[in-house]
Amino acid sequence: MRFLGEASKVELSFSEEKKTLKNYSTPGGGNADTVSLITDVQLVVTAHGFDAEALAMATFGEAGNIAGGSVTDESHTAYLGGYIRAAAGVNLTAVTLTNTGTPLVEGTDYEVKGGGVCILPGAVNVSDGDTVLMSYTHAASRTVEAILNAGKEYRMVFDGFNQANDNTPVVLDVWRVKNTPSSIGLVTDDFGNIEFTFDVLKDDARTGIGVSKFFKLTQIEG
Repeated sequence: MRFLGEASKVELSFSEEKKTLKNYSTPGGGNADTVSLITDVQLVVTAHGFDAEALAMATFGEAGNIAGGSVTDESHTAYLGGYIRAAAGVNLTAVTLTNTGTPLVEGTDYEVKGGGVCILPGAVNVSDGDTVLMSYTHAASRTVEAILNAGKEYRMVFDGFNQANDNTPVVLDVWRVKNTPSSIGLVTDDFGNIEFTFDVLKDDARTGIGVSKFFKLTQIEG
């Protein structure tokens, strides 16, 4: 197992199907009997880790790597006020652009951003539709290619503590879960988060009297 990140919420919720037998034998109504069956168990986790593996889990994707390196004369079409995305990576340094051999001037013609350059609206050495050649160095980085997988199963463990009970440990073991589409707070005025919602599934490998096939909670009482 791997660390998913700091968690500000871990919540189990249950849905039930309830059958009711009404009281028909005496006046006044009421119920003679009820039967309830748990139909769904969900685990909701608000996590605050944004590494590539966590994001891949949230987006049904795959995490990957880009080695750092340099690119020479990458061809792009420029537009005044437009953005050019570097093809190879992020965290660009040593950026140069030329337009049919004429160097563009940083601060006059363009501004370097994290993953590319912005052509300034008042650029002098480039016009709309010109082909520019961009050279740069980029850092090693991680990638997440989204929506490539579905139906992946995980085992989840919440290893926490009860601060109200002298910080004694509380451990939640959930044997089988499948991720459902998550929400990701990428731009926010607070710490970002990933809201995971997992369907909790039965694990038939868990056997024995009094042994749950779904989850187990272990804690210190007192």
